[in-house]
Amino acid sequence: MSYQFTHLKVPLIGICLLLLPYVLFAQVKLSGKVTDKKTNTPVPGVVVREKGSKQGTTTNDKGQFTLELKTANPSVLVSFVGFQSQEIKVGNKSTLDIQLQEDVKGLNDVVVIGYQDIQRRKTTGAVSSVKGKDIENIPYATFDQMLQGRVAGLSVLSVSGEPGSNGIVNVRGSNSVTLGGVSNPLYVIDGIIYNVNDMLPSNNGSYNNNPLTAINPNDIESIDVLKDASAAAIYGARGANGVILVKTKRPKSGLPQYTVNYYTGIAQKPAMKPMLVGAAERRMKMEMLYKSGYNNFANLSVFLTDSLNPAFNNNTDWQGIFLQNASINNIDASVSAANVGYSYRLSVNGYKEEGVMRGYYMKRLSPHLFLSLNPGKKINIAIDVLPSFVKVKHGTGDGTRYPFDTWNFPSSFWNVSAAQVAAYQGNYSNVLDNDNFFYLTSNVKLTDTLAKNLVFTSSFSHNYNNNRRDYYKDKSINTLNRNDAYNFNNLTARWEVENYINWSKTMGKHSVSVVLGQGAENQQNKFTYAEGNNLTVGGLQTIEGISRGNNLYAQSHLEERSRLSWFGRLNYEYKEKYLISGSYRRDASSKYSSSNRWGNFYSASAGWIVSEEPFFEPAKKVVNFLKFRGSYGVTGNDPAGYYAKYQALTTNASYYSSSLGGNVVGNMSNYNGTTVVYPDYSSPAANRNITWESYPQTDIGMDVNFMHDRISLTADWYARDGKNVYLDNVLARGTTGYSFYSGNLVDFRNTGIEITINSSNFPSSWKLQWNTNFNIAFNKNYITRLPDNNRDLVAGPPWMQQTLTVGRPMFTYKVWQVNGVYSKDSDVPTDPLTGKRLTFNGGNPYGAGDPILVDQNGDYKIDLLDKVSYGDPQAHVTGGITNTFTYKGFSMSVLCTFIKGRKLWNGYLSDKLNGSSGSIASSWGPNSGPASDFKGATFWQQEGDNAQYGSLLSNNVDKWNIANSVFVEDASFFRMKNIMLGYNFSQGLVKHLKIGGLRIYGMLDNIFVLSNATVPDPELINAAGYSSGNDYPLPKKYTLGLQVQL
Repeated sequence: MSYQFTHLKVPLIGICLLLLPYVLFAQVKLSGKVTDKKTNTPVPGVVVREKGSKQGTTTNDKGQFTLELKTANPSVLVSFVGFQSQEIKVGNKSTLDIQLQEDVKGLNDVVVIGYQDIQRRKTTGAVSSVKGKDIENIPYATFDQMLQGRVAGLSVLSVSGEPGSNGIVNVRGSNSVTLGGVSNPLYVIDGIIYNVNDMLPSNNGSYNNNPLTAINPNDIESIDVLKDASAAAIYGARGANGVILVKTKRPKSGLPQYTVNYYTGIAQKPAMKPMLVGAAERRMKMEMLYKSGYNNFANLSVFLTDSLNPAFNNNTDWQGIFLQNASINNIDASVSAANVGYSYRLSVNGYKEEGVMRGYYMKRLSPHLFLSLNPGKKINIAIDVLPSFVKVKHGTGDGTRYPFDTWNFPSSFWNVSAAQVAAYQGNYSNVLDNDNFFYLTSNVKLTDTLAKNLVFTSSFSHNYNNNRRDYYKDKSINTLNRNDAYNFNNLTARWEVENYINWSKTMGKHSVSVVLGQGAENQQNKFTYAEGNNLTVGGLQTIEGISRGNNLYAQSHLEERSRLSWFGRLNYEYKEKYLISGSYRRDASSKYSSSNRWGNFYSASAGWIVSEEPFFEPAKKVVNFLKFRGSYGVTGNDPAGYYAKYQALTTNASYYSSSLGGNVVGNMSNYNGTTVVYPDYSSPAANRNITWESYPQTDIGMDVNFMHDRISLTADWYARDGKNVYLDNVLARGTTGYSFYSGNLVDFRNTGIEITINSSNFPSSWKLQWNTNFNIAFNKNYITRLPDNNRDLVAGPPWMQQTLTVGRPMFTYKVWQVNGVYSKDSDVPTDPLTGKRLTFNGGNPYGAGDPILVDQNGDYKIDLLDKVSYGDPQAHVTGGITNTFTYKGFSMSVLCTFIKGRKLWNGYLSDKLNGSSGSIASSWGPNSGPASDFKGATFWQQEGDNAQYGSLLSNNVDKWNIANSVFVEDASFFRMKNIMLGYNFSQGLVKHLKIGGLRIYGMLDNIFVLSNATVPDPELINAAGYSSGNDYPLPKKYTLGLQVQL
């Protein structure tokens, strides 16, 4: 044995020596840190694994990792969603510092498409994404306003600068056929439905509150916008207006991570309207009166002529009273952690923004808890709870932007007391406006892995929204000279249950995934309102001390609806380059009769990744990735009233004269002493045929990446039809006995092209990086069917008409075409039969100094029949461009937005010229009207003048009517929207301070706007396109912030 061992010992020692390097290397540990190259901050949750082995790990909350290597000449693979994957040769290194480069193409990003997550490269629908970090710390109360100019086909416009106000958000054009109506997309936040149309208060005296104020924008991880039917049809009757999916931040693996973020700043009061005060106002008015030939100076106000009058030298600056520089403050704090058994994230946000109009502000306190528990290997329970407390103050308490209309703005000669100024600014006890909102959104989701490829999910979500508004207006600032108090209480409670399974299987070159599910939903709305007028004791500020009668009014209502749903989706791919997807949803709504209760919504789509074909290999030097895709599908909408299928009934009783109000029997109809209930013929007739709106949509698109993924292009063409669109309160024929009727009466089409280009303008090896995102969308909208044999439907009063006309955009303006100003009487057309000059509606004749209105039908009479189509309020082109620069720890981004093709009614200009009594000269009489500055405008004064506007002396032909084409303006604009500059401190300083990261940043928002419109801001017009000039101004904002990761 000894001999044999001796002979064996030498080869055994040799073998051991040969294996020694491998044995020694197997004991080597690699450690390192992963940071974001753009921000120089650590990235937790990055997957680091050894190539060729099963060894792998993830980075902790400080971006650090440790990995035991098993192979010779090892390499590690580094990957994380949103960043380019890397393969790094280790060599003889024991430590690595790894910097991740942002993945510009985003092909490996995961996007949410409803009940499923999928790689972007495998999507067959039109889906656009925005990362939460791209909108982080922008000083707005709601995230929807932060999306302006960032997504092709998503139009976001402000209608007010009031903190927390609503905007106009459309995906691929508007779907509303109601004048001034909106077609908000469906928001889905962490799987919880946020239908803002149903969450808006029924009535609280103010239309401008935005339910999305409940959501902290800095809590958002990503936003996916589903634009075509392939992506949105899975949401069925709620997907017609597009779907915006929001994922909030989730915990990263590792030890608890603490983050604190704070910014503060100011909202700068906007440029004043062109008004004159004091002596400047007097000089301007008198000069214009002299030039106009006005000679009835005995009727002029003493403010203009009597230097001994105490008011002669008053100079009240009304705009200065109401405008201010306002403060903005925001703080976020969060803690999160994740391990095998559980994970959690708790965040708290406090936000307060004062308005640039005094007496306005919005405050929010919004905690958010996410908790994920793994009670078993195959079971997960996830809980989301989002309570939010919001308080809004609306100036003087009645929701108006100013206490006066543009044309009724007092002269600067009027003086006000200090108490009145304080009241207008909302300071003293004689003004009360408590507009309080409480939102509670919660979700519990159970996920059970039933088998290897089969997962069952059950979800219960609940939305509870309560709005109570109490406001009081003292007679000292009430134009009715009385003490009034009001109370509104709105409550919305909604629950939804969904159960669905996900099954997926890969079989060689084939991959299949299936979703099948069922859902049920219920919503209940309650509303109560009370009003008390002529309060005897003003300081009470509550509805007390009033006898029953005309000074006391109250009402309430309750409405409820339910929905039942079945849904499914099938995805199939072959060789990871041929892609097919289909979805189907069937919804039933309690709004409709049994014969129309169910609606069917579906989609089919396909994609072909051409760049994976062998024949494409030679082209990959230039084109890295090429995919064609197409889809067709039908989404839906159910906008009808909860009880539209029923006939409204009435007793013909008014509260003021009923036994409830005056303690006497009112004018109720009765028969043999019994109150009669009968059909309300002033309301729309019952229509049991009302059913779902449907929106068929076709989309053809392509995704291309060039130059080693440094440039990516996404392009889509779409055509979306609105079929059987519901329209309320259409004027009925007299023979029906009803004043109005409603139904699925209108069809229309939105069609357009969307283009998005992303580029990395410098090589990734450079320290200076410059990335660009450019997006642009072209949308055309027109009516294709109307009731009564396509008869035009007219909305608005006769002097400001907008129409639905087949072949034209929705709500086209109807105006009289103006071709200048008559220089002399002889220029006015004369009727050869009567010898009389052209008249206004058969009355006063036109003459020198009057606008030239085109007599379209040649009857020598300007009337409603002479109106022509003249633009519309839809934006035909929208887009934006973002440039982002990074250098070492510095980063800067610049966002510009633009729209084109939108027209507006300039009510501001019309009112300034029109005055309160139809003529500026007369309105400057005893009432001494507005102090508008007309500098730069030219007015007709004498024969031969080539003037922009007519004479100020008389107004016999309603020359300043807003329906004149001169008051329809181009609302196109280009806005430098946002500039952000930040710096991430070096890791050396961060380590010295023993923290995870430190960043400072500053931001400018709403920097400037370029436009040909004469209104203060061309963006601030309502959905009908009207600009009153009294819109709450959109301020410029400056903020400075600090973010610390502990």
